[in-house]
Amino acid sequence: MKKLIINIIIAVFMMMALCQLSSNTAIAASADDGKQTIEDGTYIIRSKLNTKFVLDVLGASNDDGANVQIYEYSDVPQKKYKVTYIGDGYYTIIASHSNKSLDVKSASKEKGANVWQYESNDTDAQKWVIKDAGNGYYSIISKCNNLYVDVLDARAQNFQNIQMCDGNGLDAQKFYFEKVEEEKPINRQTIEDGKYVIRSAINENFALDVSGGSNDNGANIQLWQYSEVANQQFNIKYLGDGYYKILASHSDKSIDVKDASKAKGANVQQCEQNKEDAQKWIIKDVGNGYYSIISKCNGLYIDVYNAVAANGTNIQMCDGNGLNAQKFKFEKVKEIEIPEGKKTIEDGVYSIKTAINKSYSIDIEKGSIKDGANAQLYKYTGGIRQQFNITYLNNGAYKITAIHSKKVLDVKSASKEKGANIWQYESNDSLAQQWIIKDNGDGTYSIISKCNGLYVDVYNAVAANGTNIQMCDGNGLNAQKFYIEKTNLVTTFDESKYPGYKESIEKLAKEHPNWNFVYLKTNLKFNDAVKGEAEVHSRNLVETSHSGEWICSVCGTKLYDSGWYCASEKAIAYYLDPRNFLDGINIFQFEDVNVYLDEACTLDGIKSKVDGSFLQNYANDIENASRNTNVNPYYIISRLFQEQGKNGTTIGKGMDGGDGKTYYNPFNIGANGNGWNAIYANALARAKKEGWDSMQKAIEGGIYFCKVNWLENYQNTLYQNRWDIDSTNGSALYTHQYMQNLMGAYSEAKTLYSMYNNTGKINSKFTFIIPLYEEMDSSISSLPSDNTEAYPINVEIVGTNVRLRKEANTNSEIIKEFENAGEILLSVERGINSDWQKVVLKDGTVGYISGTYLKQVEDVTTTKYTAKVKTNDGNGCNTRIGPGLSLSKLTALADGEEVTVIDNTTYKNIDGYDWFRVIIPDGRQAFIPGKYLN
Repeated sequence: MKKLIINIIIAVFMMMALCQLSSNTAIAASADDGKQTIEDGTYIIRSKLNTKFVLDVLGASNDDGANVQIYEYSDVPQKKYKVTYIGDGYYTIIASHSNKSLDVKSASKEKGANVWQYESNDTDAQKWVIKDAGNGYYSIISKCNNLYVDVLDARAQNFQNIQMCDGNGLDAQKFYFEKVEEEKPINRQTIEDGKYVIRSAINENFALDVSGGSNDNGANIQLWQYSEVANQQFNIKYLGDGYYKILASHSDKSIDVKDASKAKGANVQQCEQNKEDAQKWIIKDVGNGYYSIISKCNGLYIDVYNAVAANGTNIQMCDGNGLNAQKFKFEKVKEIEIPEGKKTIEDGVYSIKTAINKSYSIDIEKGSIKDGANAQLYKYTGGIRQQFNITYLNNGAYKITAIHSKKVLDVKSASKEKGANIWQYESNDSLAQQWIIKDNGDGTYSIISKCNGLYVDVYNAVAANGTNIQMCDGNGLNAQKFYIEKTNLVTTFDESKYPGYKESIEKLAKEHPNWNFVYLKTNLKFNDAVKGEAEVHSRNLVETSHSGEWICSVCGTKLYDSGWYCASEKAIAYYLDPRNFLDGINIFQFEDVNVYLDEACTLDGIKSKVDGSFLQNYANDIENASRNTNVNPYYIISRLFQEQGKNGTTIGKGMDGGDGKTYYNPFNIGANGNGWNAIYANALARAKKEGWDSMQKAIEGGIYFCKVNWLENYQNTLYQNRWDIDSTNGSALYTHQYMQNLMGAYSEAKTLYSMYNNTGKINSKFTFIIPLYEEMDSSISSLPSDNTEAYPINVEIVGTNVRLRKEANTNSEIIKEFENAGEILLSVERGINSDWQKVVLKDGTVGYISGTYLKQVEDVTTTKYTAKVKTNDGNGCNTRIGPGLSLSKLTALADGEEVTVIDNTTYKNIDGYDWFRVIIPDGRQAFIPGKYLN
């Protein structure tokens, strides 16, 4: 035994000494006389010590400096090397998996120097002599040091290192270069171009599939049970030279090797089309109707992971092995016959109502702005989520875009199955978003998908809230028929017809690119709307702190409700004119609040807004009730603060019901009447009737009241809560208004803005609905001034040498001087600069006289008869506070309205008209050109 151990020790020392032989005994290295010894190609480099062991990169690493070793052979890329002759007897040896060069570490010239892989750099450390060592073996010699690649200690085992050593002619320095046959394309087309299902040979019920029907770059390719959906169908296009492009039918994106990886197990994905080799494929006929799919970028095969046919099994790249996991059947998809479309309706904004029950329309669930939000049926309210911009695409089909979200009606995953769902999705111009609108000849239309030829269908033909919309074979029934009705909403407008909007809107759109602007064509003349609002003198009220032009000249200081003045037409015009509020704060009176916008409204935001107020203990109640009814909670809070103030009133915080219960009415519903006692009694009676004996019940009931009566009744903005200018809600114009406070919407908009701004949500995807009125002046309605009266009276000069001035001050230019008292003038405005009055002479001259020298007298009347307004175009005309076009408008009169003429002789030929002084239907005096009276 002792002798055996001694012999082993001697043998080991002899083996170690082989690498330390002196230079006079070493085998000389050369470039083999500058000749090529093996042909270029990809090789497995086997050790003569044991040909099961081959050169290998540790851990299949792609890193610079990864070690080279020997390891038992398996069919993986890190054990294959691309050998290329570069001339003068030298080669580069490049690892197939990483495309990095075999390299002498640090270009060392020492015996025992390590060998690793490194980025190609054309140095001598990466240049090699491949020297014929006889019997089919070769030695590998570095140009940088003339040393030989050597297996450490001549041991053939896994992880055994490779080093550089003097040549010694032993087997540890000899290698067999086994050429790997690269997969080359057959330079011909193996299948014809077309749309295919790519079924797995493991189980043909399973096919290649883009995960989730995603349109995104990087979406995974997997196996899934085939179900005739577009994300399981692929357009095959022959590129020439034996290569194909494989495009996902639903997304038109290319099947792609992730990161163009050369590693076994590399993933397969879809990606935007490019010209890289990672998107070029060989489709190789492997017999019996099956094909293998091979990447040009790495020569690897598409492979079903673990050969398991199941939903979600991953698809990867692998060395070819001839097994069923790498075989696929290409089944051509039968093209669906799509009916020929044509233009049947004009572009515009429409509601889409079912023929089953016209009270129900297509609706986006909860007004969501997200991709994938469901299309459903819901009772038609005229809400923004039920309005669609329908545009013709000039190919027989239309795009149908949800107004509130700017997302397009889309067949989910471009499915071709009956029962396929319909949702909204970002516009992508795919066939799943193109619709043929077929005229049925009976006032209804059918909507047919261009991606599958199926009809939009109401599930089970049930018209009810939440009924799903799906795709189905055409059957001619009412479930597939719709009334497509144009609405008053538009997405663009003619600036020449609606002056004063464009510049402000464009500025807002630039500052807030997420904001969405929609326009409501009221079809009302602006002056008619002002007049309509002013007809009922308690309809629009201002606080008693206002005076002058703010106050109705008929009602004066008469008090309404709990102590308010009736507003003047000038005040009404200012707050009714949308152009006064197209800025980053006041725009929020036009926000669509009939939706719980998740990205903008949060529970933390609600808590911060009610903190310190009478609502501070009810944040969760507000949030839950608002979510359940899909209402903007900040709108609810601003409404409550508008009604109650932050501290709350007795009505909001609790009223003694006289029955042992406390009742709450924080929305002031039914709280009206003359005087506080009447208001309180009415508010309590309503709260009792509704059973609001807790604040939670009162909040829930009030939100429901707002939802039903306003938000789902064509009045889904603060502005439309305040102004009833859309007759679609079934009420008479100007009558269905939430509040009498003239400035209510204006005030609540500021509260809404502050809520968003303070929580950093001001750039959320809000939708604003902005009214458009007909025949608006190019000049925007001006704010009324306090302490003035603006209606005509007659005054008499009571002093001598009284001066008529150009402006209302004593330093102004003198227009005329009245030497004697007694002259009668027309005063059209009073209270200017304390006591100045604006007066008009008989010739139309306008100027100012101090009120000190004027006293009111009986009105000048030269006649008294009735006449009707009659204009050339039938549109009616404006009346003014005095005879002349430079004087303020008082109101507008429609053709046919009757007036009493009290003076038709005093004011002639002023601004081209003879002006008549008249009493208009509401009792006020005004001036109108005589030519417009009949």
